[in-house]
Amino acid sequence: MSGPANSSSTPAALASAAEAIGTAATASGANAQPAQAQAGSGSASANATSGGPNTGRVVRFGNIAAFRNLIPSPMLEAQAAAEYTEIVRGAAHSKLLYPDSDPHVQRVRQLVDRLAPYALKWSDRVKSWKWEVAVIRSPDIRMYCLPGGKIVVYGGVLDRVKLNDNELGMLLGHEIAHAVREHVRERLGEQQAAQIEAGVVPQLFGLADLGMFPLGIGSRLVEMHYGRDDETEADVIGSDIAARAGFDPRAALTAWDKLATATRAERDQGFIYVHPYPPARRADIAKRLADMMPLYAKAIGKPLASLPDYQGIPVPKRSKVSAAAAAAVP
Repeated sequence: MSGPANSSSTPAALASAAEAIGTAATASGANAQPAQAQAGSGSASANATSGGPNTGRVVRFGNIAAFRNLIPSPMLEAQAAAEYTEIVRGAAHSKLLYPDSDPHVQRVRQLVDRLAPYALKWSDRVKSWKWEVAVIRSPDIRMYCLPGGKIVVYGGVLDRVKLNDNELGMLLGHEIAHAVREHVRERLGEQQAAQIEAGVVPQLFGLADLGMFPLGIGSRLVEMHYGRDDETEADVIGSDIAARAGFDPRAALTAWDKLATATRAERDQGFIYVHPYPPARRADIAKRLADMMPLYAKAIGKPLASLPDYQGIPVPKRSKVSAAAAAAVP
């Protein structure tokens, strides 16, 4: 298929994501070699080889799902690539862009190289992504993966939060999951639908010709605020990606705890504002560890029972139902 399944964060989509944990990965997702994550150099280009451009179809006012589908993945990825280029160019102009040879860049790139092949399981579009990494010298605690595999990490994540590789790998997996499942596409669709309702986007007899209206969504791609369902789905899929890449799933708890502490004073604009982390979400992550740990054990080639505690977090015991399902884990 030319694109991912419907990325809507409905209960059905979440159930589908959870059900996919522990099932056989596709051949491309399980065996593909990592695509090299190139450091940001201002040369990002759109990867829009699959799927055609918006053909100017019309959508009836108020049909949010149809509106979201009228923002084609190639168009979104092209605008994301353009925004990434501007971010990199601006950082370089301000002498804030770490060079390719810097240990910060090399570290993030190496982790992304491990994660990238396991994103294929969740979207065929990933095959055409050109992974790129930019690390910006800044105390800000921010990071994101734009559609198309463009990853930006700010220095505060690496220097202030002091994440180890397992923790950083889990967070990168989470951000990649947001991009793979096109959560930003759904949020943008809702925003555009609201603009139609408010009369900001012209309508004609109750219809809006969206193919002829410029989206202008570049800057909004990095300012998106995710909802609880988006975060749940990104936790499930991101943990699956990272565990298969050999990152300890238990590090998700310590990573998000560190981020919550470090950004406590930034509730209205910080990382935890963009990615809400209430107690219920932490409990969900902890509950799913029993399903993720077998993937991690297999990835590092060790028996599950032999794994030591991770920063005081033991290997969770599994129910008989979960243990039976684990037998089918590839």
